Amino acid sequence: MMSARRASAAAARDQVPPEIRMKWQQAFADFDLKQNGVIDVEELTTVMRSLKMNPLAGEVEAMIAAVDHDGDNAVNLDDFEMMMTCAGRGSPTGFSHIVERHIKMGDVAMLVTNECTNFVDRFCREHVMEYMDLPDPDEKAEHKFAWFDTYKKFCEEAELTMQNTLVLWGVAAQKSFDDDFLESVNQSNILDDFLSLTEYEKFINRMRSYVEMQRTGAPLVDDTVPVHLPRPMTPHTRAKTQQRLSELDSELAALDSRRVQLLAERRRLIGCEVAPITTSCLKHELEMRRWHEDVGLD
Repeated sequence: MMSARRASAAAARDQVPPEIRMKWQQAFADFDLKQNGVIDVEELTTVMRSLKMNPLAGEVEAMIAAVDHDGDNAVNLDDFEMMMTCAGRGSPTGFSHIVERHIKMGDVAMLVTNECTNFVDRFCREHVMEYMDLPDPDEKAEHKFAWFDTYKKFCEEAELTMQNTLVLWGVAAQKSFDDDFLESVNQSNILDDFLSLTEYEKFINRMRSYVEMQRTGAPLVDDTVPVHLPRPMTPHTRAKTQQRLSELDSELAALDSRRVQLLAERRRLIGCEVAPITTSCLKHELEMRRWHEDVGLD
């Protein structure tokens, strides 16, 4: 028979928005490395270490025991959802804290990527007319100085966009980045496209796609070219709070976009160059992580 406390948690779980429960279920699947429907001590230890966390002796066993309802030394999906429901009533600790961190960094990485992707789409649409006589890739022709000047403007605004976005989501300070955020971005590669566009040839090739769209009137259909993305909802267990967060995020996104344009123009007028500090450091951090993985270093 279900205890009163567990019955209360089950009732509360049924009130959790479906999109939140879907995130829990995805997180459970990510932790269930053996794909056998439960999370055991070995799997949780592996996940924690992948998040650069070093559990103490007996710590993981205690986390599993605190959540395990049927005493099989493992956590099934029902246990997992109950744990996350109870964690939503206060500050998550132990196992639930690790899950919250895992979910949050995936969400934040996607939100940051969306901001950057939308900046690229907006910038290219605003400046595509300057590139209408851009030669084909195989055609040897001298590039105009104006094209490079616009590319420099792109790099300046890209740098400011990255700075603002990372600070907004609390995953960067000066030249350092949240370790879990780096791990999420590294595993998903979702920021690679944006960062590659700070190289002139990659930027020119992207602009060619927008020139073709402008000439033909056809929408971008190349799957390799990310275009404007709807801003995802900031996850929250309360629907009303989540809706208000979405409204605030949209307003902030519009303000940030205009602020970046004005700040970049002001810096140009006073001769103060916008150095690609954040984008360069982020590229370097990701390259180093991938190099370590390739050569087998922790």
